[in-house]
Amino acid sequence: MITIHKFNEQGELSPLPSDSIHDLQLNNEGNSGAGLIWIDLEKSTIQEDEIIFKKVFPVHKLTLEDISYLRDVNKKPHLPKVEEYPTYLFLILNPLCDDFQHATQVLDLDHATTQLSVFISPKLLITHHLGSLVGVREVMTYLERHALKPHHGSDFVLHLIMDGIIDRYRPLLDSLEEHFNQLEEVVFVAPEKSKLQDLIGLKRVINVLRKTLVHEKEILFRLGRGEFQVIGETRTIYYRDVYDHAARFIEAIENNRDMVSDLLQAHLSSSSNKLNEVMKVLTIISILILPMTVISGIYGMNFEHQPEVHWQYGYPLALFLMFLTSFGSYRFFKFIKWI
Repeated sequence: MITIHKFNEQGELSPLPSDSIHDLQLNNEGNSGAGLIWIDLEKSTIQEDEIIFKKVFPVHKLTLEDISYLRDVNKKPHLPKVEEYPTYLFLILNPLCDDFQHATQVLDLDHATTQLSVFISPKLLITHHLGSLVGVREVMTYLERHALKPHHGSDFVLHLIMDGIIDRYRPLLDSLEEHFNQLEEVVFVAPEKSKLQDLIGLKRVINVLRKTLVHEKEILFRLGRGEFQVIGETRTIYYRDVYDHAARFIEAIENNRDMVSDLLQAHLSSSSNKLNEVMKVLTIISILILPMTVISGIYGMNFEHQPEVHWQYGYPLALFLMFLTSFGSYRFFKFIKWI
């Protein structure tokens, strides 16, 4: 689906009919908000991609390969990156999926993040995503209510999108930390195999989130230092602010990763201690029964000359010896505090 919006002279965002795509006048002079066109492709077809990226706004063939990366259902999102071409700046971002169920079960890594491709030039912004994204809709809704200032252009809109993508990690990390605290209590009281699976799943998710944020942090660093011509010098401060957010979230993820590692070690230690206690009980029971087994084995031999076999008190004596040796072993273990 192709959605087209245009900013008027007052910086107000208004929708354009989709059939006006062939009549768009793309003027790349200046970097103000007036006349800026935003084309959003959500769940677009191959034919719609060809219209935009081959006829309306021709792009490099390598870029076409990158934006089509997710059409193969077996592929994961392309890692975040930024590339500068003569007529546009191309970015790939990995926002969190809208239906990402975090911190309640072992997470599905195949649906944790998705791919958002962004093309930016002075008077044009194109966003391409094969699934619905709340972050893009929120920015669009915000700009429908708040007009762009005269000196704000496509680079400012890109900042709003990236700021929304990064800030969506905040509630996720808060939920993960709360879940870790709950797991910490369970791990020491009653370590279970299901909790071990949860911890391993959470560790994998944290590694994926960390890798994604590290790449996006690198993009923000490059945007914040004015490395690209399409990013105005006065707008770099906004990207540096988002960079600080990303840096804080990466630090939180590092803390969570350390916490997961500690919980895994605690779980394994707790399970090992529990197993040792079980083995200790079984060993003591075996030792208590061993003297009985020896005595019964001796008097169970079928030799002809065994004095106690024909003795009147032989059977009670054997029972008494079994009880005495087992009780003596029990008292000895009590004395050395093994039980």
